[in-house]
Order: sequence, then structure tokens, then C-alpha cells
Amino acid sequence: MPQRNFLILLMAAALSYACYVRGEQNPFARYVSDALEAIEQDSLQELPNEELFVGAMDGMIGALRKHGDEHSQFVSREDADPFRTELRQQFGGIGVRIRIAGEPPQLTIAGPPEPGTPAARTNLLSGDQILAIDDRSTDGLSMADVLRLMRGVPGTPIRLTILHAGESEPQTIELVRETIMIDSILGDMRRADGTWEFQLADDPRIAAIRITTFANKTAAELGQVLARLQAQGVDAAVLDLRDNAGGALDAAVALCDMFLPAGESIVETRGRNQELRNRYVASGTGRYQDLPLAVIVNGNTASASEIMAACLQDHGRAVIVGERSFGKGTVQELLPVESGRSLLKLTTASYWRPSGEDIHRMPDATPEDSWGVKPNTEYEVPLTDQEYAAYRQYRSQRDLLEQAPATDGAEATAPEPDFSDRPLRSAVEYLQGVLDERSGL
Repeated sequence: MPQRNFLILLMAAALSYACYVRGEQNPFARYVSDALEAIEQDSLQELPNEELFVGAMDGMIGALRKHGDEHSQFVSREDADPFRTELRQQFGGIGVRIRIAGEPPQLTIAGPPEPGTPAARTNLLSGDQILAIDDRSTDGLSMADVLRLMRGVPGTPIRLTILHAGESEPQTIELVRETIMIDSILGDMRRADGTWEFQLADDPRIAAIRITTFANKTAAELGQVLARLQAQGVDAAVLDLRDNAGGALDAAVALCDMFLPAGESIVETRGRNQELRNRYVASGTGRYQDLPLAVIVNGNTASASEIMAACLQDHGRAVIVGERSFGKGTVQELLPVESGRSLLKLTTASYWRPSGEDIHRMPDATPEDSWGVKPNTEYEVPLTDQEYAAYRQYRSQRDLLEQAPATDGAEATAPEPDFSDRPLRSAVEYLQGVLDERSGL
């Protein structure tokens, strides 16, 4: 027998034996396989194997949920690619921000297209309605369906039926998708050219930096922004983590490392029975160890963003302003299923802050229990539901509406609603006090 064939047979035998041993170690794996085979052969209702598989995965996730795991998730084939896209921070698209707005609801372009993208070169405008994508009407589509249609492989064409604001006749335009980068570091408002303004108009010594997610490029983005701002004379920064649902653990560690001296603990991850899995410490190479910081959090600040807030609070590197965070302190690993076509997002560990406290809020936790990240004393700024809704509208207008044209050489400004961002104001007042003390005022 040729040696190559012998090796193939040997590998096949080893694989078969491994599967057999696994089945013997966990007989329930064999039971599930037997049940699947019985349903496939004898069930009155004939179902695709994929549908049975998805049902089995959902059932196992349901069992985890019964025992308090709220964050494990089965990510199906159709959702797997969009899920990976958010972590990579790039996708094939045309460079517009969209939302479903109006009455009746209609898919609408929100804000100017990103500079240098296909949408900008085609002169799409804020307020244009997208009536159809590749001849498919957008009426009744969910945002998830819209994103699947809009995004695609760079270099592929897309045809949009557009109704410009103030016009009655739609027009069809054809574009070619390009690689679009998703920013996770945003400023306080957009300039007329679509770039972000970070320095505060009332006090240019202070920058407002919003971190919207923790993804692959977030640390590099923040490093570039901070370097540019320091060169422009910025002496302190507000890190705004409101509504940041988290992201990658490595990104949170990298961001904390920018602000801490060597050897300081950033976070620990612990598995079953609180067994230590990893302990992350600062390298000491961060360039911003002396930069005064304030961090704003709210009830939607979760996961990786809580790691950062807790770390900077425990080491006295930042004052925490706003409202108690969500309390999502568990680690999820992305495991490929079906040869990577779908994903299992599985909770495998919990986060523990440098102080030794658990960040996670269990389903039966009370407000008196230790979970999440609380604002520092005197810096708690609770918002009513009405105030939060007003904040979201205010933020949307500053982010998405086109800037008013500049006149007489003045900088263009965005129209602002009658709203006072109290948490931001509190953070700024704290930093002004720190800067004034440093300067001897």
C-alpha cells in the first residue's frame, strides 16, 4: 500500500476513534444524534436537517438561559457575516448612514455621505429616500434586511431608486461598493466636511471623545485621535461610554493600557468556580498616563466598556460620571459551527475588576448588591426617561444632520435643540477644576 494511502487511513481511524471516545464520555451527544436520525427517518413531518439543527442549538441556549446565562447566543448563517463585520469594522458598501424615519416610515439617508465614498461622489444627500435596492422595494423591510441588501463584496454593483428631498419623481442610480471603514471613536459634533470636532467650543483645553464600541481598530483609532488632539493643545479628555454595549476584551485592555503605569491590573477573567483564567496588566508603554480623564457611563454601558470604566476608576485615573452601568460582566467566545458558516457565542468566563469585585449582575441581583460601575460620589447624574429621550434626539441631530453653511469665514455649526447635556457638563466641570489646580489658578 502506498505510504500516502496508509497515512490517510490512519488519520481516518484516529478521527473515528476520537468521535467514539467523545460519545462514550458524553452519552448525551450520542442521544442527540440518535434523536436527529430518528426524526429524519420516521417523523410524520419532513423537515430540513438545517432547521432541526437550529432548533437543537436554540434549545441548548434556552437551557443556559434558565440558569442565568443571558448572553450566550447561536448566530445563524444569515446573521454570522454581519456579526463578524461589526467586529472587523469594515464592509463593502457605499458610505451612507441610514435610518427608517417619517410617516409612513421610509428608509432615509441621515446626514452627509462619508467623504470619498461612492455615495459622496454620486451626490446623494441627507434626507434622500431610498425607495428600492436592486429593484426590491424597501417598504416594510427591517433594518437587518436593509443592511444585507446594501452591504456586499467590494467591487460589486448596487442599484438604488432614490427620491430626492423636495422632488416628486424618483431616479435610479448605479454605484459600485467599496470597502467602508466604521469609526468607533467619534467627536462631539460633525464639521461641515463630515469630519469630527473633538475640542469643546466652551473650553478647547478639553476634548469630548465618544467610544461607541470596542472592536479590532478601536485602540489604533483612539491613539491617533489623542496624538492629534495633544498636538492641538488639548490638556484633558472626557471619554463618553454612554450606550456602548461593549465588544472585544483585547480592545478594552489596549485602551486601558494607554492610561496606566506598568504593572497595574486591568482586569481578570475567571471561569467555573471563580478559577483564574487570565490576568491582564498594564505594560507601562502608554503615552497618556498623566492625561486628566473623566468617563461618562449610563445604564446601557456594558461589558468591555465597563471593564474600562472600572479599571480607570479603581486606579484613580478617572472620575466616573453619570449613572450606574448595566452590569454585563461575562466573557463570550465566538466558536465556529457548521465549518464556520454559523457561530456559537458562548459565555466562558466572568470579568473581575482590579478591586476584586465582580462586574456581572445576576438576574436576581438587587440594587444593594455589588455589580456594574457606579459613578464617583457627587458625580452621579441620573436622567429621567424623558431626559434620556431628549439626549438621544440631541445626539442624533449633532451626529446626522447636515451642518448649516458657514458665513463670513466662520466655522459651520449644527443646529442644536434646546437641551443641556448634564452628565457632560458635570464631567467638564471636574476636568476644569483639575486643570485650574494644575495651573495654579
